Amino acid sequence: MLEQHLALLLVVALATYAQTITGFAFGLIFMAGVVLFGIAPVTLGAILISVLSLFNCVVALYGKRATLDRRVVLISALSGMVTVFLGVWALESLSGDYVGWLEVILGGSIITSSLMLVYHPKPRRHRSPDWSFALFGGLSGFMGGMFSTSGPPMVFQLYRQPLAPAVIRDCLLMVFAINSLQRLTIVAFQGALDLQVLGVAMAAIPVVVFFTWLGRRYPPPLSARSLRRLAFILLLGSGVSLCISGLR
Repeated sequence: MLEQHLALLLVVALATYAQTITGFAFGLIFMAGVVLFGIAPVTLGAILISVLSLFNCVVALYGKRATLDRRVVLISALSGMVTVFLGVWALESLSGDYVGWLEVILGGSIITSSLMLVYHPKPRRHRSPDWSFALFGGLSGFMGGMFSTSGPPMVFQLYRQPLAPAVIRDCLLMVFAINSLQRLTIVAFQGALDLQVLGVAMAAIPVVVFFTWLGRRYPPPLSARSLRRLAFILLLGSGVSLCISGLR
């Protein structure tokens, strides 16, 4: 048990440091790590990601209401509220006798997300219609409900918009926080959010804080483009490994 907890904290450290220096991929790297190395089941990993992501988002958003595009957040979050339930239901349905297919789906999601890293969408001249925010918000909610990795769809959508980087960042954080809070509420009503799970999450928070500081204070001597390539290789390798493991 102690070895598992230490291994889990090591994955938290790696995922936190990677997200600090690249700006994304905490949930994807964490989920891939715990599943590939058999540290924890997908259901537990998703709960831990929700707790840690909510903590991170609340800290990052403190005092930044002025940089939020409320229309974007409202439309995206409302559509996501419906699909988070579907994601949680899909995870529960597959986590019993269909764990192999669950790994294949997770691996495919990670591969798709890694490919998005190497595609740089050009900002549009005009904002996309509201229905597109509802669509990508729904996809984000589904991935958030299933794996607590709601980032890729909304990142892809918002970085195509004619919005300031600070607005994009804070809108993403707010949508992620809403998705995480909703998911935690659902699993709490299901009885899956027990004291043991919360204890593991609380133990991981100091690791998140320390490696966030470490990534900001001592980033690797690589360019932004090299960091994106490194994250792409890491995620792609994890996704392929998960697919192979699931198919076996």
